[in-house]
Amino acid sequence: MLCSVFGCNCNSSKNNNGPGKIHFYRFPRRDTSPNRFLKWTTFCKRKQFVPGKSSMICSKHFSNEDFNESDLLREKLMPDTKVVVRLKPRIVPTIFSTQNDISLASTSSGSNRQERMSRKREKKIVKELLKTSTPKKKKGGNDEVFVDVTDINSSLMSLSPRQNYDDTVNDKGIQCEIGNEIYRCQDTIDYDTSFNYFSDENSSSENDTNDKDSESMIDTSMNECFIVFWESLLVLFKSCNICSGKIIKLKHFVQGAFLSINTICEEGHLYQWSSQNKNGTRPEGNILIGASLTLSGILFTQMTVFCETLKLAFFSRTSYDKIIRNYTEPVINAVWSEHKKSNFLELKSSDKIWLAGDGQFDSPGFCAKYCTYTLMDLNSSKIIDFKLVQKGMLKGDLERKACEILLKEIVDQGCKIDLFLTDRHKGIRCDIRTKFPEIQHEFDIWHLSKSLMKRMKILDKKYPDAYLWKTSINNHLWWSSKTCKGDGLLLTQKFTSVLKHISNIHEWEEDGIAQKCEHETLSEEYKNNTLWIHPDSESYNALKKILLAKDFLKDLQHAKHFVHTGRLESYHNVRLKYMPKRIHLKYSGMHMRSILAILDHNSNVNKTMIGDKMVYSKPLGRYTMKNRYTSTTNNWRAEIMQNVKE
Repeated sequence: MLCSVFGCNCNSSKNNNGPGKIHFYRFPRRDTSPNRFLKWTTFCKRKQFVPGKSSMICSKHFSNEDFNESDLLREKLMPDTKVVVRLKPRIVPTIFSTQNDISLASTSSGSNRQERMSRKREKKIVKELLKTSTPKKKKGGNDEVFVDVTDINSSLMSLSPRQNYDDTVNDKGIQCEIGNEIYRCQDTIDYDTSFNYFSDENSSSENDTNDKDSESMIDTSMNECFIVFWESLLVLFKSCNICSGKIIKLKHFVQGAFLSINTICEEGHLYQWSSQNKNGTRPEGNILIGASLTLSGILFTQMTVFCETLKLAFFSRTSYDKIIRNYTEPVINAVWSEHKKSNFLELKSSDKIWLAGDGQFDSPGFCAKYCTYTLMDLNSSKIIDFKLVQKGMLKGDLERKACEILLKEIVDQGCKIDLFLTDRHKGIRCDIRTKFPEIQHEFDIWHLSKSLMKRMKILDKKYPDAYLWKTSINNHLWWSSKTCKGDGLLLTQKFTSVLKHISNIHEWEEDGIAQKCEHETLSEEYKNNTLWIHPDSESYNALKKILLAKDFLKDLQHAKHFVHTGRLESYHNVRLKYMPKRIHLKYSGMHMRSILAILDHNSNVNKTMIGDKMVYSKPLGRYTMKNRYTSTTNNWRAEIMQNVKE
């Protein structure tokens, strides 16, 4: 990598070892630190220079006070270790070194050549010592046998496994590595040591005590399931279970995960053992396994690969389809019917009915076969109902037709919808305006924000000074929707006032009425450090054209209630767990798995927040803080499993 400053020839291959090591620092981000980004760019003194992602400035152009002191101290104490020397916050390069200065600096560093050569000789000696002290491996057949080195064992056998060593040594843990090699050699040759590597019957490792399957955690009344290997199972059938006589004949029968063993002893006693109870002719365990696969969202093909890898007995696809058709699907449909009735009763009892709707297709692109349109109650965040339509069932847009059918069913149930929230779908907008004029149609503020940021993307290359305001404009859009108090005209006035703010005009007169920004009075230092846009510039006119677009301002008035489909989008993520878009499912399978996704979502809408967590956001390209909630509940799965068993 090269330094971006004009006249500086420093690169990563020059003087890259020792205390005089040259470090390189990336330019600050243009969207988060525009003022500092401009100062870094101006310092390079290059005409029409636009820094890229790989542009850097070397450490020659910063003073010693600009670096992190702890990193400098680590670099001095550990010369052989790669230490990243960071800059302090809000630092700007100030030292402009000419080419002569750089050449003098490189020649002055030659005086340390003897020191570097001596360190290299020390490293070489240490490597030779490690090579001679390492136990040699000798392969014999399939097993590896370690050959003991007598001189090393005699000199280092006195080392204790817990022997302390000097932590302040700058070498890379030589004492510790030699000790580890001695332990491996002792473990192979079975030396007599004071500690054991393998636990006996009376001892337990640290991991075993904290494991879920420890003996103290087992509840035999819950009828839990375990994996038993065939060799371990045969030990139980060495003698007759009735008379303890010798077994002379043993037969076994396998049906999926079901195993039956018949034994005959010398006395002629016949004993039959089975691993599961039977529900008619079908083993109960096979039924529960098939239901568990469906309820957990695991595909049959994935489970088949798992069982083949583990060599675990499993049933066929035909048996799985019969289990779903005869046992699981009827129970799920009955549970959904009761759940749907309770949702409508709760919806009718509410003071105002605010619903949100959105569609999801079964595959990306334009090759979708199914469309699932879902309605959510904005007050309780519960899914009220859904409609699954298949290509060919209806004419026209699937999402539009599914939304129309659902709204008619809701109205026929006697529910008066006050507000209906959707994205900016033109067909749904027309249907609500013509067929459901009594419903107030609202647009999702998130979709409006997304559309605005997409339009501003064209300003990045030609008008970078205007593009730097995109984050502030996006935040202003959300603030305007939140504080407009349900007034669409006030929302438009608040949002368009950002054009005054970005040009450093905070008090103005509009239609004979004095207006001003609602933020606090800005300090002179803040004004001087902010990149304002002049009202007569091309950047201002390009930005103004985007913000005052007629179609955007028309749709903006439909976002006056500050509601969005965020919870509905979260439900769509839950749906992808049960119905991946890369997997084709039949209509009955799509319908059943849609019910499971709804039951999973509705059972966990009342989770309490217990803190926050840091999550990396791919769209933003940085870590963000998100709320952390209690663990999800699986009680609904247990109820369905109990009904399937009964």
